[in-house]
Amino acid sequence: MIYWDNNATTPLAPEVLEAMLPYLREQFYNPSAAYGAGRAVRKAIDTAREQVAALVGASASEIIFTSGGTEATNAALAQFRNVLTLATEHPATLRTARGDAAPVLPNGQADLPEWKAFLPGHDAASFAWANHETGVIQPVRSLANAAHEAGAHVHADLVQAAGKLPIALHDYAIEFASLSAHKLHGPKGVGALYVRTGTACVPYLTGGAQEDYRRAGTENVAGIIGFGKAAELALQAAETYAALAALRERFIRALEAAGITTVINGAAAPRLPHVLNMRIPGVSAESLFLLLEPAGLLCSTGSACTSTEPHPSHVLLAMGLPDKQVRESLRFSLSRYTTAEEVDAAASIFIKVLNKVRSVQSSITGPVMVYR
Repeated sequence: MIYWDNNATTPLAPEVLEAMLPYLREQFYNPSAAYGAGRAVRKAIDTAREQVAALVGASASEIIFTSGGTEATNAALAQFRNVLTLATEHPATLRTARGDAAPVLPNGQADLPEWKAFLPGHDAASFAWANHETGVIQPVRSLANAAHEAGAHVHADLVQAAGKLPIALHDYAIEFASLSAHKLHGPKGVGALYVRTGTACVPYLTGGAQEDYRRAGTENVAGIIGFGKAAELALQAAETYAALAALRERFIRALEAAGITTVINGAAAPRLPHVLNMRIPGVSAESLFLLLEPAGLLCSTGSACTSTEPHPSHVLLAMGLPDKQVRESLRFSLSRYTTAEEVDAAASIFIKVLNKVRSVQSSITGPVMVYR
C-alpha cells in the first residue's frame, strides 16, 4: 500500500518510537513528583521542549505542550473577542474564531487589500502558514505586519508548515502559534502552543501547576518525548523535504506522458513541496478515490477533519472553483520517506484506475458519480 495522505497524519518514525518506549515502560513516573525518578522525567520533558522550540526558532520557555494542534489553536483564539481569519482556514480555526473570514485570491493566498480592510474591529488575526488542503503558503510577514499595524495580535497555524519549511518565529510579528506532532512523524495526541515572551495568556485549562501554570493536567510524557524527537529529526531532514517538489513533479510528468490532462489547484502560488491538490477535468474525485484504495494508493478528497462529510471542500470553494471542479479534486501528500520508485508505482496505479473510470463513462452517460 502506498500511503500519500501525510497531511492527514504521518507514520511514526522508528526513532520516535524508540525514544518513547522507555516512558511507556520503566520511566513511568509523574514528572511533578519531587523524588529523583520524577525529576528525571521532568528533565526529559525540558529537553523535548528545547527540541520543539528549535524547530520553529523559539525559546523553550515559549512552548506549552497541549493535546494537539486543535487545542493549541482553541487556546490561542480564546484570548480574544473578535478574530479575523481567512476563508480557507482549518475547521479548528473557523469553528472557534469569533469574527470575519477574509477572502482569498484564486491562487489560495490572502487578498491583502481585503485583509487590511477587514482588520478594523478585530483584536486578533489568525491564519495558517500553509494550507492543509492545497499546501499554499501565505505571505506571512505581510499579513502579520498588517494585523499589528491595525492593533491586532497574531496567531499562526503551523500544523502543516512546521518541519516542512524553515521557520524562525522571532523574526515575525507573531504572538501565538500552533503545532502538532503527528504531522511530522510524531505521535498523535500531542501538540504545542507557542506564546511569545511578554505576551499575556490566560490558561485554557486550569488546575495544577503543570506547564508553569499555563496548561493544567498531568503531561502526556511519552507523547511529549516523541514530539521532541520528531522535531529534532524534522530539522535534520529539512533538505529532504525541499527535494520532494521534484518527486511531486515526477508524478505529474508521468501522468502527462500517459496523455492525462491535469489541473493543479494553487499552482500559481508558492506551495509546500510535498503537497499536490489536483483534478482531472471530467472525472469525479470520489470515483477515483474509491478505486485507488483497493488498487494500492491512499490519498484524500480533502481535509482529514472533513473528509467523512459529503460536502465539497470549503478551501477550494473559497478559491473560486465551481462545485463541479471541487468534486474533481484529489489531495496527494508525500513524506520524507517517499522514493522515486514509489512515485512511479503510484503513477502506474493512478493511470490504470483513471482508465477504468473512463471506460465506463462517455459523452452520453457523463462522468461517473458516487452518491452517499
